[in-house]
Amino acid sequence: MTRSRTPERLAIALAATVFVASACGGGAAPASAPPSPSVPAATPSASVEPSGSPSPSAVPGGPASVEAPATVEGGTQFTVDWTGPAAQGDYITLVAKGTAKRTNEPYFNTSTPSPGMLVAPTTAGEYELWYVSGADESVAARRAITVTAFQGALSGPDSVPAGSPFMVTWNGPNGPNDYVTIVAAGTAKWTNEPYFYTHTSNPGPLVAPVTPGAYELWYVTGSDSRTMAKRPITVTPLEIALKAPPSVAKGSEFEVAWTGPNGPGDYVTIVPAGSKTGTYASYAYTASGSPARITAPDTPGKYEIWYASDRAGTLAKVPIEVK
Repeated sequence: MTRSRTPERLAIALAATVFVASACGGGAAPASAPPSPSVPAATPSASVEPSGSPSPSAVPGGPASVEAPATVEGGTQFTVDWTGPAAQGDYITLVAKGTAKRTNEPYFNTSTPSPGMLVAPTTAGEYELWYVSGADESVAARRAITVTAFQGALSGPDSVPAGSPFMVTWNGPNGPNDYVTIVAAGTAKWTNEPYFYTHTSNPGPLVAPVTPGAYELWYVTGSDSRTMAKRPITVTPLEIALKAPPSVAKGSEFEVAWTGPNGPGDYVTIVPAGSKTGTYASYAYTASGSPARITAPDTPGKYEIWYASDRAGTLAKVPIEVK
């Protein structure tokens, strides 16, 4: 039969997907993918309605000003203090020095109380903070700011068994939605591989793909989806074994000894011989340990014991007869 999730299975599966996504078949799909580079919902203009009320620190009709650290590290979130009229559509932005007009740079509306938050670009250089009037896009105040080079690094095992969980230590600015992932060597862009957000933990958990080979660990910024740090890692072949009695009585409980990656969602089950991937009957999660205890079907016949995974399908099988 086709596997459906019981409340117990759903709860465990959801827990697993906090940090796992499929890569070469090696991860459960994340609840949501790392977001695309942050862009304003709409370009600030006279027609943009700010959300909320003017900041208490802004004096309507008063002069505009912006204050922030003189230097920030690339990719880091930082605070910007401001004063000004806080008129409809006014906003604060960060642009490269010499920019004539804002295009798609980060910003916040002055309807946001002071101080507001911005994320520094990942490209080092000289920049300016602007207080921009929503009425005519004129720059009412500006302040110079220097963005220094992005500092990031990754540390993890040199090799991991296919399908197994492992930990990665990271160093970086921990900007909004920054994440660490594992991808095949030579990959140009993250698609749907395993990942964890840096704000969740350090070290953080990943699950190796089930396809062995050369891979890379990446530190990726949430602000512009740039890969700012890489580290090579090798995924070694799967080593899975199952040991079960050659036959069991119908409806009886029996034990299956197993070895395997014990990744999130891995389980041992009994199914009719020749069943399609995704089929299951009585099962036990490998997280419960070896041997697993499962119950034979009530119908005699030829069956198989499977080591299977919500992430990657059936990974190993042995025959068994139900009498």
